[in-house]
Amino acid sequence: MTAASALPRQDRFELDPEPVPFTVRASQKVHGGLAVGAALVAIGFAASGSTSPTGILRWIVAAAFAVLAVVCARALTVGEMLVADKVGIRLRIGDEWVGTRWEDIEEVTVLQRRHPLDDGRIAVHLQDPGPVLGALPSSTRKLTDANRRLTGSSLAIPFGLTARPSNTEVVQALHMLADARCPVREQL
Repeated sequence: MTAASALPRQDRFELDPEPVPFTVRASQKVHGGLAVGAALVAIGFAASGSTSPTGILRWIVAAAFAVLAVVCARALTVGEMLVADKVGIRLRIGDEWVGTRWEDIEEVTVLQRRHPLDDGRIAVHLQDPGPVLGALPSSTRKLTDANRRLTGSSLAIPFGLTARPSNTEVVQALHMLADARCPVREQL
């Protein structure tokens, strides 16, 4: 029996608490506001549409805003885009979840937000991305290829204006979860 275990339960404290899982979720307020605004603009343009050349252009603009409203409304149902816990990281790419253990990650880089209208980015660089990406459906592989061309990593997600992290100290939260199994660094 140790001295700490002999104490009553309410007097004990944990010296090494379990790290809290880190998540990045789509911003419900931003996507909801955009969906409602785009739907109202679409209704306005549709109400003023007619068969004249200008009226047909209004119908086209109404259809474009209706598509934007649907895309933003669909984003309300996405939920979590990234989940990191003591086992590893899981990212949502399109409709697929891609997960990997911390031991299989070469490094995680975090690009912080530079200003209020800028999104940051969390990029996961795998030691051997072939097996993980090869097991994905072709539609998801196209998204990861586009992601790699835009961000430099196949597995990257934004956070900031359109997606909110569960902890504002992104680098520290991921570093605590990685627990020296892979480096987590801030990209400057």
